[in-house]
Amino acid sequence: MSALRKKSLCMLAGVIAANLVAACVPTRPQWDAQFGQSVRQAQLQQTIDPNAGRDVEVNGIDGASGREAVIRYRNSFKDPSPVNPSFTIGVSR
Repeated sequence: MSALRKKSLCMLAGVIAANLVAACVPTRPQWDAQFGQSVRQAQLQQTIDPNAGRDVEVNGIDGASGREAVIRYRNSFKDPSPVNPSFTIGVSR
């Protein structure tokens, strides 16, 4: 057997061995079982009252007042209040 042929066979055996070892690696790593767990835990820690949607009594303002507040908020962008020049600082009155 020539040296070139021996070298080729050794390389082929190495490639085959590497493929066999790679085939034994699990396709789903262990961390897949806990994927998203940190996000769910953070959401639970930041939730003040998990049963808030089931409460009968609502703490806050009524619908009409809330609607008017939203309308005033949106209109504040249409007609912004005049901005004083920064160099006056309220002294020039």
